[in-house]
Amino acid sequence: MCKIEKVTAEAMDRIIETRQPLGLFYRRVGHRCYVGVDNSTGDAWTEEFRSRRRCLRWLCDPSIDAEGNPL
Repeated sequence: MCKIEKVTAEAMDRIIETRQPLGLFYRRVGHRCYVGVDNSTGDAWTEEFRSRRRCLRWLCDPSIDAEGNPL
């Protein structure tokens, strides 16, 4: 099981700008949108999702893309 941290908009902006701290992060945006940031390598890969489940799956499984398709 991977460790994913829920963060605020301000914290996510800092993570994207500074690439610190390393880890996996997500936040809710509006009613049905989630943003995930994979900063496990310091690259701050960022994707938007319509569901929390898809967001968390993308963050935990590096073998799938943002749409849930195998790489």
